Amino acid sequence: MKTNHFAKTSAALVALGLVLSACGGNNAEDGQAASTAPAASGTAGSTAGSASGEAGGWKGTITIYAQVYTPNSKNIAGLKQQTALQDVAGEYEAAHPGIKIAFVDEEFKDYTQTVRVKAAAGELFDVYWGQWGDLNSTFPKGIAEDLTPYFSQPNPYIPGKATWGEAMNATVVNETKSPDGKSYNINGDYVATAFFYNKDLFAKAGISQPPSSWSELVETTKKLKDAGIAAMSQAPDYGWFQRHFLSDFYDKEFEQIAGFDQNPGVSSLDQSVAIAKGLLNTSDPRFMGWWPLFKTLTDNWKPDYVSSEPGVVGNNARNDFLAGKTAIFYDGSWLPENAKDAKVGFELGSFNFPVLTQADTPYTTGTDASGAVGGPNAAFQFAVATKQANATMKEAGKQAAVIDWLQFVGTPANLERIVNEHGTFVPTWPDTKPAESMTELANQASNELKALGVGDSSPNLSKNMQRIFNLYLSGNIDLAKATSDVQKELDAAIKEYQSKNSVDLGKY
Repeated sequence: MKTNHFAKTSAALVALGLVLSACGGNNAEDGQAASTAPAASGTAGSTAGSASGEAGGWKGTITIYAQVYTPNSKNIAGLKQQTALQDVAGEYEAAHPGIKIAFVDEEFKDYTQTVRVKAAAGELFDVYWGQWGDLNSTFPKGIAEDLTPYFSQPNPYIPGKATWGEAMNATVVNETKSPDGKSYNINGDYVATAFFYNKDLFAKAGISQPPSSWSELVETTKKLKDAGIAAMSQAPDYGWFQRHFLSDFYDKEFEQIAGFDQNPGVSSLDQSVAIAKGLLNTSDPRFMGWWPLFKTLTDNWKPDYVSSEPGVVGNNARNDFLAGKTAIFYDGSWLPENAKDAKVGFELGSFNFPVLTQADTPYTTGTDASGAVGGPNAAFQFAVATKQANATMKEAGKQAAVIDWLQFVGTPANLERIVNEHGTFVPTWPDTKPAESMTELANQASNELKALGVGDSSPNLSKNMQRIFNLYLSGNIDLAKATSDVQKELDAAIKEYQSKNSVDLGKY
């Protein structure tokens, strides 16, 4: 099974109240007051007409499970109140008399199992949340319509575009296709990670602009520290930061590493083989080469949490930042909404993980790895049930009507208003604009999904790597000791992987 490079963040998201279920290795926060985005021009369907729904004459109810975008929810714990998708549905209903849009307002303990059971019974929702990794591998085959043909045809609700696909993010579409080249969802939002900063504290330290390089980032933290301001204070997440550095350092080997099992993406088998072959292990100087570089940054942090487990102290560190006690905090695209809910008294800014240069480290390939932690694994990812998974799709004209509704939802204008109202993710399509607080993060969605890291070869590998990382950054062990301990963990992990899976890694 392929592992999503963002899966390790799921625990942090759940802790912040975001109802993003872990789905078979592809995992994707909350306040009472939702920001209300104004209706964008061109969203109403009354004048655009319908290429399929009205032509077929079908009338009835279309069900949709919209995950965190579910409007007016009363039953999904921690879900903020929002109305944008309901407004879009109202516009569609007004333009298509006889068709009603019904939102599934229900919380699922195990969403993957729910999809399996409902699909087996022919009762799957007409439109449902489906992340690309799940649709390509985890969910049963044959339960989602292949939308690829529709991407190459006009969307009647997007005038000026020859095809629906032209309105989408081409990188995301290409990178999320199934192994046989099919697209089973419309994918419109992105989980981004970045350095968020307190503009007031920056100004107090005489810093007028956010850093744009690694050396500037380190220098910025020094200036803040010298000004008596806590530059950063959090537990450095090994799982996150390794992906930034290793995705850069090993960029030219990505296809080799991802290809050991002959399937797209980096699986636990791929990681294990790469460790065994000496690629992703300490015999390659790149593997540990970023640790001293990263320590030049954390040496300027307030040491409160440096030796702590990220999952244990994450909320405390975040609250310190929101309270104005620290100047910079590395987090996900949900932070601006957290800041709004906390009614912070400072202006919030953000900047991406910088592109490294040869002056920073000889191991860099110059790859933009700012998007290596997040990815198009959020919630504006909708699939359409097949006749096999949903018996009502056999009704004459219904499938065409459901596709027509998806086309109405899937316009740049509607995507922007729905995603930005929730305020947690970044809309990715070319003619959309992110919320102001996330403008600097939007370009991450145009990066290739070539994220590398280790941690999936054994259940304890990630935890043990984090422990060693903390000991090194806090000065309790030196690099030589850290390197020795890391290799022991890697050796033990692949030995356990081979034993549990009865596989000979030497044959690859």
